[in-house]
Amino acid sequence: MRVLFVSQYGVMAASSRSRVFQYLPHFRRSGVNTRVITVLPDTAIRSSQMGVTQKPFRKLVYYIWASWRTTMCGLEAWWRARYVDILFIQKVIFPCPIRWLLRHSAATIAFDFDDAIFTTEVRKMNWLASWKKRRNERGLPAMLKLAELAVVENPYTAEFASTYCNVFTITGPIDTEQYCSLQHASNNTRVVLGWIGSGTSAQYLDLIREPLRRLSSRYPGLTFRIIGIKNWTEEGVHVENKSWSIENEATDLQGFDVGLMPITDDPWTRGKGGYKLLQYMAAGLPVVTSPVGINREIVEDGSSGFWASTPNEWEDRIRRLIDDVGLRRSMGQCGRARVEAKYALVIHQERLLTRLRELLDQRPGNSSSVA
Repeated sequence: MRVLFVSQYGVMAASSRSRVFQYLPHFRRSGVNTRVITVLPDTAIRSSQMGVTQKPFRKLVYYIWASWRTTMCGLEAWWRARYVDILFIQKVIFPCPIRWLLRHSAATIAFDFDDAIFTTEVRKMNWLASWKKRRNERGLPAMLKLAELAVVENPYTAEFASTYCNVFTITGPIDTEQYCSLQHASNNTRVVLGWIGSGTSAQYLDLIREPLRRLSSRYPGLTFRIIGIKNWTEEGVHVENKSWSIENEATDLQGFDVGLMPITDDPWTRGKGGYKLLQYMAAGLPVVTSPVGINREIVEDGSSGFWASTPNEWEDRIRRLIDDVGLRRSMGQCGRARVEAKYALVIHQERLLTRLRELLDQRPGNSSSVA
């Protein structure tokens, strides 16, 4: 079987890393001929992290360049599709002329998306946000109509995609072999609360500012460690900001004692994949999260972690974990076992490979080998 992947980003982006690149070794070991076209390479991620796209003129230049890259990569995908069995497109919404070309391609198309991009997160409405909103609202259904299969991350996005094509759900997955459960703080005097994410999700930390202030007043040795954003502060809270790197990600997470994932409840966040929860749990950490979307399924409240909806609930759940070392340990062990059983890469890479082979077998007049 020959599979051409078109990824939205390079390996530095969690979505492309988890939904494309981490599958490649298993596919290749299984005899699948794979190739990847990356629309926006890692240099684009670095530019975004450095704040280049926050300046209006540079943002305009960036999006013109990104649109050009999307079109050029679409043309390359169309050209190469004649030589492959499966064209696997990860989150890329091609313009109308490219979609027309792909509609006449002989390759079977699968389309993967891991966010509720049909709703589009809009923080500040302007001409660019309006354009992105219209593009996604029209372009995503058009891409799904091209596909024989949509690969999604949760029931919320599955419900949307099922209107247009067959659906296959993979939450995560997480490479559990990259994480090991270490010995964490054995008392409540030097506990590290942790969060990992990017600037686009830092807004959700506002939900726990008040609980963190109260807890810091009660526990002077408490630390809130943030990986992935710079200069986040809160008065009265000891905050450590660490830069993210793909090389140190797993090790840095294992420096936490409790993993946090606050998030608002809205159409955009209900489509989130809960990937940071899977990372925390793979590292053997107890978690506290907002019970929104897939988070309710990933975390069993009171078993592998806690749900928290209000500032008082956040303070109470975190306080219970700070005070009880045994509870932290047991929840962390339960979370690790749950991830290994339900969300591990070793399970889902084979599920995806099997489903793609079935998809190819179902193609009318198929005579190619799917070995």
